[in-house]
Amino acid sequence: MSVVLVLAGLGLLALPGVAAPIARQLRPSEWRRLNRIAIGLGVVALQFGLVLAAVPTLLSAAGIESVAHACHHLPGPVPPGGAVTGWASATASLALFAVALVVHRRSRRLQRAARIEEWLGEHRRMSGARLVVLPTDAVVAYATPGSPPQVVVSRGLVRALEADELDAVVRHEMAHVRNRHHRDLALAAIVDATLGWIPGLRASTAALRLSIERAADEEAAERPGAREAIRGALLKTTETMLGPVPAFTAAFTFLARLDALAMPPSDPSLRQRAAVFAPLAGLAAVAASGLVGWGAVSDHLILDLLGFCPF
Repeated sequence: MSVVLVLAGLGLLALPGVAAPIARQLRPSEWRRLNRIAIGLGVVALQFGLVLAAVPTLLSAAGIESVAHACHHLPGPVPPGGAVTGWASATASLALFAVALVVHRRSRRLQRAARIEEWLGEHRRMSGARLVVLPTDAVVAYATPGSPPQVVVSRGLVRALEADELDAVVRHEMAHVRNRHHRDLALAAIVDATLGWIPGLRASTAALRLSIERAADEEAAERPGAREAIRGALLKTTETMLGPVPAFTAAFTFLARLDALAMPPSDPSLRQRAAVFAPLAGLAAVAASGLVGWGAVSDHLILDLLGFCPF
């Protein structure tokens, strides 16, 4: 069962990248939800599978032979390699957890560092957040969580954009705050740092990042004429795409966002939705069946080990 969980986890992690050409036909909010669920479940299934594969070897090393013998049956068929596979699984599981923890803490530090103190710039209250205008001619636009959340723009951006374009940028950043997109970005960063060396997985995190931006674009474009305003703002901020300071866009999302905003909002059919969500449901079911099967076997073996098994 540990092998089933590992394979299902890898399949879930790869799904957003593989399905991206079809999944783009979904509404951006649906696409983002698909990517987030697939990647999140994939990480959990993979980690759980690695732990199950490692437990018997660790118990044997600790001298608890009877429990280790029972645990060899809990995850299902023993993966080839014996103790080597067990130690490799333990090392991979620990490394995955440790790197994920480091990346998560670094993301939190960066979010705190991005917040602007009261003494710097002009602070204005908005519904659900605070708008901060920085006194710099550089083009800057980003959102950061906190209490309250902040939408940060620069004086240079205010001067560069028309009023409707600036309003669209602010609403785009507010969509990031409202939907807590920083959590999805942290998840993508964790996968890149821990599993990005596996072929295809960086395509999945790229799909998640693009779907986040597309979802924010569509939420900001609900007003009449706002689609063109967002496109205009994108075009005017292209010079910052390769710079160190965030400003509303990034190079790898630029063309896809422009193309999408040039067309009416997507209205996917039930068949299109099924074609994308069916693989997610199937892989999730495989992972769930592995966990259910492990639970059923483990209950029996643990009770038997304790001498209270009634069967």
